[in-house]
Amino acid sequence: MGILDIFKSNKNTGNKANIEALKELGYSENYIVKNKMESLSHEDVELLKADEEIRLVSEVLVKAKKMNFVEAFAKVRNAQENFGLKPSIYAFNGLYRKNDEVVREFVEKREAKQKRAVKRIAQVAGWTLEKSKEETERAYEKFGVLPMEYYTELYYNLTDDEIAAKKEEEEKELQRCIDWVKSETGWTDYEVKLHRYYCRLAFGIVAHAYFPTRCWQMDDKTLKTFARQRDSKKLRDKYNDNKHNALLANKVKFNMNFGELTGRKFWLNRDTSYEEFLEFVDGLDVLFCKPVNLSHAAGTRKVKVEGDLRALYEDLISQPKTLVEECVKQHHEMNEFYDNSVNTVRIFCVLDNDKFVPLAGFVRFGANGVADNIVAGGVGCGLDVETGTIDTMAIDKWHDLHETHPVSGKKFEGFKIPNWDLVLEAAERGLRHIEGINYVGWDIAVCEDKAVLIEGNTLPSISTYQMFYGYKHEGKRYRFKKYLDSVGKEVLKSAVKEAKK
Repeated sequence: MGILDIFKSNKNTGNKANIEALKELGYSENYIVKNKMESLSHEDVELLKADEEIRLVSEVLVKAKKMNFVEAFAKVRNAQENFGLKPSIYAFNGLYRKNDEVVREFVEKREAKQKRAVKRIAQVAGWTLEKSKEETERAYEKFGVLPMEYYTELYYNLTDDEIAAKKEEEEKELQRCIDWVKSETGWTDYEVKLHRYYCRLAFGIVAHAYFPTRCWQMDDKTLKTFARQRDSKKLRDKYNDNKHNALLANKVKFNMNFGELTGRKFWLNRDTSYEEFLEFVDGLDVLFCKPVNLSHAAGTRKVKVEGDLRALYEDLISQPKTLVEECVKQHHEMNEFYDNSVNTVRIFCVLDNDKFVPLAGFVRFGANGVADNIVAGGVGCGLDVETGTIDTMAIDKWHDLHETHPVSGKKFEGFKIPNWDLVLEAAERGLRHIEGINYVGWDIAVCEDKAVLIEGNTLPSISTYQMFYGYKHEGKRYRFKKYLDSVGKEVLKSAVKEAKK
């Protein structure tokens, strides 16, 4: 036997061992051959065994993006080892289509965003910047929590035991949902996770929407018709001047710029005297408090204007930066669903060639506390935006369906939102108020004789709207498609124009 024959023999022996190991992971011989996986090294195969996420993402890139497994695996591994990117972050941000320089820029922007979160935590928690850095670094080492999550989930208010308990509860909830899918499909845990990743990459269905949308119940043809969250970004990029988006994202700026349309008094608990506070609360019975730097109704509360007003003032100014607003008195029919929160309508709308177009809508009702957000314990339903009529059952944070409100028992489907013409008028007035903002998801409260703008979102959650129709297996992308068709051309024209400048 010549030296070349010995080399070939050793190589084949190694390949055979790798192939057997790949088969043990569940890959068929046909899949291995088709994807040339025999070229993977022993180290590669061991990594596939040890790192489930690398394996998941590599497989999904093969299925959703028609990549070769070895190519996909090499890209994902490179991103993780050389840029510190989790495989899912790498894939879901479309970085597999980019070169290393673009990936590096992405990482730098992401790190800058995390640093800004550290500064915000210091502001809202009343910590020094040094303490904020120490606490967030410790949280990452101990719980894998990045600063942005530490900030949005209010972890700075929790002890280590409370954070650990919350993370454990999240894991239990995820497993509950996985078991739910397994009971309907007969899939394994891995197969559920694989389909969830696949739906994200192939159809743009974000992770938190997979279970409430009931994606596993539908075939690919149906899922292709589903509205996607990334469509919201495309619409924002097409219709909005980026420099104005912050006017709606910032609660204080929103009230300052849209106050004349909301018709509500507001007060900021910073650098204001007791006398100014007394002037603000004069004639008010209840205040609604919203921390400026938080979202998803975190930290919101109602406060009655009674008793020792000096004590109330001292309590409010001791809180993190908070916007205090006159509490809206909603229409009695909305109150019949749930009277401890302002139950709001979300309208997705555009100004297209100066024509106001309501694209879609949904409505939320409180069910546990003062906020109507689903993540805060509320429920939500889809709306026929032409008539203002609820046309789905309600969904809660546990993805359960409700024909009637879980507290009041009032029936959802078929209910027509009162003063619907006023709701649409309020949305149009808000959209026409500032030039350069032509795509918004407005949150609107319905009152006895008017509709009130509560806040606006320039990146509203289309995925939330779609999830209300998941149990009906009804895709809603057609509601937005006409206004998305020219997005690519518009963005290209804008880029060319900027380049010429």
